[in-house]
Amino acid sequence: MSKDWLDNLAGHLPASLEHAVKDADRVLHELTESVHSPQWHPISTAPHNQELELRVNENGTPFALKFPCLRTNGGAWINVDLGSEIKIEPVEWRLWQREKSPDPHHAKIKASDRSALFHHGPPVQRKD
Repeated sequence: MSKDWLDNLAGHLPASLEHAVKDADRVLHELTESVHSPQWHPISTAPHNQELELRVNENGTPFALKFPCLRTNGGAWINVDLGSEIKIEPVEWRLWQREKSPDPHHAKIKASDRSALFHHGPPVQRKD
């Protein structure tokens, strides 16, 4: 579920129901993180803002990328390890499984910094 959708819904619910909806969303998210489906899914069904393993076709042969990718709300693909956009045309996806990685990845993008990847307005000037 989209956090924007949940936040919008939360404004219209009694506090106890809002809490139940957010708890259910958290549990569903944790469940999808813990359950690995070895089955590949069509790229048209790929979720946004979630680390995925992608498969691309290279000369007609399916090839799995060796790093986690993330699709932004704008449809761009991001290499999570580098934090940069990549120009690829994936054909299939499945949830990224850290224990399957030949080189365990350590995301260079902290979860709190990821929102910057999805901002579509003019750059925000930070004052440190």
